[in-house]
Order: sequence, then C-alpha cells, then structure tokens
Amino acid sequence: MKMMQEREETPEERRARWMKREAERAEEGGRKEKKVRCSRCGKEIEEFRDVRGRALCIDCYADEDSKCSLP
Repeated sequence: MKMMQEREETPEERRARWMKREAERAEEGGRKEKKVRCSRCGKEIEEFRDVRGRALCIDCYADEDSKCSLP
C-alpha cells in the first residue's frame, strides 16, 4: 500500500479557496450586511469613514474635516 503524500497548500491557494467559499455563502444569502450607524448623527449608513475608532457618515466627516479636527 503506497502512502500518497498530500502537499501543503500555499497561502495563495488557501486564499483562493477561502474567497470562493465566501462568495458561495454570499450568493446563498448566508451573509447579512451589517448596519452601521454614524457615531455623530446616528444615521444608518452603508459607506463610512473610520476616524479614531468612530464610524462617521460622509456628511459628518466633511463637517469635522472643515473644522480641522481630523488628523
């Protein structure tokens, strides 16, 4: 009986396998979108900026940027 040696997958192969699995889960609806709220105004947002650990909507980000309070 011959023992077949399985080679270890490379990081690139592992990433490709993981991405394929995640894409299949997303198609099945297994992943739900997280609702994020702006930490300043409280609006539910899809796109946001993470500033010092806070999620800001684009409007609040622009407002803080105009006040020069951002790094």
